[in-house]
Amino acid sequence: MDYKQIKKQANEILKDQTAECSYIEYKSSEKQADKILKTICAYGNNYYNNDIQYIFIGVEEVNNEEQKAIPMLPIKGIGEDRLEKCKNTLNSLRSFLYPNVAFEVISNDLDGISYLIIIVRPQTGGPFMVAEKAEKDKKINLKPGRYVRIEVDTRLARVDEEYDLLRKFSNFHFSSIVCSEASIDDLSTDLLREYFSKTSSRQISDEMGKKELAKALDLLDKNDPTDKRVKNFAVLMFSEHPEKHIPYAYTELIVDMFGTKRKMGSKVFKGAIWKQYYSALEYINTNFLNELVIRVDGRADNRKICNFTYVALEELLANSIVHNNYENGKPIQIYVSEKQINIVNYNKPLPPIRISDLNERTFFNERDTENPEIRDMFKTLGIIESFGTGIGEAKRSMRENGSPDLFYKTFDVNDNVTSVVIPVNEEYYEIKKGTNPKKKVWIENETKVLNQKILVSEYAKKTKQNMLKLYEYIGPEVFGNSRVVEILGCSEVTATSYLKKMEDELKIIVPVEGMGKGKYRFCVM
Repeated sequence: MDYKQIKKQANEILKDQTAECSYIEYKSSEKQADKILKTICAYGNNYYNNDIQYIFIGVEEVNNEEQKAIPMLPIKGIGEDRLEKCKNTLNSLRSFLYPNVAFEVISNDLDGISYLIIIVRPQTGGPFMVAEKAEKDKKINLKPGRYVRIEVDTRLARVDEEYDLLRKFSNFHFSSIVCSEASIDDLSTDLLREYFSKTSSRQISDEMGKKELAKALDLLDKNDPTDKRVKNFAVLMFSEHPEKHIPYAYTELIVDMFGTKRKMGSKVFKGAIWKQYYSALEYINTNFLNELVIRVDGRADNRKICNFTYVALEELLANSIVHNNYENGKPIQIYVSEKQINIVNYNKPLPPIRISDLNERTFFNERDTENPEIRDMFKTLGIIESFGTGIGEAKRSMRENGSPDLFYKTFDVNDNVTSVVIPVNEEYYEIKKGTNPKKKVWIENETKVLNQKILVSEYAKKTKQNMLKLYEYIGPEVFGNSRVVEILGCSEVTATSYLKKMEDELKIIVPVEGMGKGKYRFCVM
């Protein structure tokens, strides 16, 4: 431990009057033993996985107009003659913790005034709890149990938070354990073969049996000599009916549309969860995603806007499936209306990620997942491009479309739910409702069909996105190889490959005569 650096950082926290947070606590005296003990326990459990956590002893807290619980300067401090006694008092708190939380008590000074810092680093061997004898000790009188630090509040963990701690310290994932209700007989050979065909360059022999395919993907319980028992993620990925063994392992679409009459409806997508993803995505895209081509009077050019962006939908839907807690017995729900698409999971993101982080950030390199095997398989399938970037991509697509920002709803701390909203593009909504009649607008049906042909193709996600990008940039113009190179920043060979795919396989471009060799335009045949 670099004590010199820690002492420097501690003084910077005090000088900047940094408010209390998930890793900073101020206490005026070591006599506040109950509060110090429960904070040490909470720091041991480290709900938000902080790198380092501080308790300042000899520092009083005050509130100002902008912040609560900031250090009062100059600090109160601890007399030199009392430092050693205070250290001993703080170290004696170790006996009230089970298992033992490894912490250090070091002395420091600010402007000649001494104080103590309790330093707690990330731990192993937890979860940690305050032992029963702490309640019997008259100087402490603290209720036993596992404590957590949630933002600035140190308190006994709720049942779901205790479960989070147990999973964290045991590295437990529901998707990784053996399914008690299913066997290899419940897996589909066709789904296994299709997965291999989409993800593996090696040839899978027709003679290769289900057991060999399952072993290749580590789907079986290694402790079962009969090779019958399978893991939960195997059921979710390769069973035709995973909901029979893992209740509510499906995606439900609830439609709430307004017109001359209110229309309510629902649709359930069952089957392997990656099939659910493709089916729900295609259904929503075909039935509820639309595009307007806008031409402003007096101008020759036009522009396009979508009611909801396809990229936001695909990224957030993949996110909801990968991060769903399939143990909780509740389906993923998608609510579609004219004004928004709302995707709901009945579980919160795993610490250290909070709902506020999902709203404020675009990249999550430290994000844990409920289902690591499913995450990896979705990446192999091309549904996920890289870990931690999906929300950022969704936000970028909303900005480029001129839409309001997507947002995650904030609920009561006791509510175990993650709900993300994709708002409608306001300009699109006004035009469709007839409240903005000054613009000449038409729906380009050909665009819808062309986009759909690209999106349902078997190409990799990146390839499809590049084709959509080409059409977005080129539109009805005549183009050739050099234009593809310019837009995609690729080589001429790669550009030629794209042209071949779009002409021969998808048939969404046609040659143009009379403008030189190798000229095309987009057209749905």
